[in-house]
Amino acid sequence: EPMPLTTPPLEAWFNQHESGAAYSLGGTMVQPWTGEALQEFLPEDWGPHRFEFGYVPTPGSHSLRTLLASEYDLSPDAIFLTAGATEANLAVLTGMLRPGSNVILQDPLYYQFEAIAHELGAEVRRWTLPADPAQAPDLSALAALIDAETRLVVLNTPHNPTGRTLDADTLRAAVTLVEAQPEAHLLIDEIYRGVGPHATPSALGLSDRILVTDAVSKRWSLPGLRLGWVASRSSQLATCLPYHEHATCCVSRLSEQVIEALWPRRAEVFAENHRVTERNRQLFAVWLASVSRLLDGALPPAGVVTLVWPRFDSDDREVARALREDFGLFVLPGSTLGYPGALRVGFGQRDPVTLLAALARFETGLDALAGRLA
Repeated sequence: EPMPLTTPPLEAWFNQHESGAAYSLGGTMVQPWTGEALQEFLPEDWGPHRFEFGYVPTPGSHSLRTLLASEYDLSPDAIFLTAGATEANLAVLTGMLRPGSNVILQDPLYYQFEAIAHELGAEVRRWTLPADPAQAPDLSALAALIDAETRLVVLNTPHNPTGRTLDADTLRAAVTLVEAQPEAHLLIDEIYRGVGPHATPSALGLSDRILVTDAVSKRWSLPGLRLGWVASRSSQLATCLPYHEHATCCVSRLSEQVIEALWPRRAEVFAENHRVTERNRQLFAVWLASVSRLLDGALPPAGVVTLVWPRFDSDDREVARALREDFGLFVLPGSTLGYPGALRVGFGQRDPVTLLAALARFETGLDALAGRLA
């Protein structure tokens, strides 16, 4: 029976607790650029006089699709643009899933996938991965879940919030399993690919049965542009496109223009983000070692977001709520992401002083709460 959509717990927590926090460890990327800081990478004469305010074709402008497709060695027709990766995922799910089909989700996964699959009347099967990103996933368990009614296997690599990256052998094994079924495809959410300097290649080249989704939110640190895409060599891409056309018609030409203007200097944009990532990973690793009496956790294999586990026995929502209300610090309770008992922390601040102040506040709050909540 299809289930009506409700506000996801993750978004509800953001909506209720993020605004007005004096300190935040809630981000999942290097802190978004300010217009002033981004200006140095834009053409000197770029400004409002260059803005275009018309509609673009529903798949997106040919000019930007050509640039993005070149990174996958695709033709522009093998990619369409969406309002962020969330809409990209929605277009694939609605295009591919039907009542009676099943979808296999890497577990835990972004809330959207399970909710939309249920709403579409598909059976949801979970391929649960260990919380420790260093522990290998169980491919035999994945094989046991796939059958002739499987339409999608959904993976997220690098993974939010553990930083796990599925290696090439794991991805090739998943491709083999999918290709053995008549209608199965892989949907790979690559939104965090390229956040760190040691990015793995896109999985798209492994099979014509793969669809990848991505956006400028994480790698580019430009989430406010709401610009994402679906890329694939599969004929199923044409099945998914109408769901984008019916949802948002087309993306913002202004958002497209920003990326087109930055494209010649994108390596410099990425390099600055990578510098921040590597600096902050070092700062966070030192801090984490210094608070081992309070937290169990590890530096993620990739990116600037990870899970930590308070050493005192308490409810993660209660801890996160107390940190926000009593200490002005915003963090995510792990139960909103499928990891009850944990807290998700992001450490992508561009200013290291701001990061260290938030971490110090976190330590102060945990010290106080350890005695109060234990």
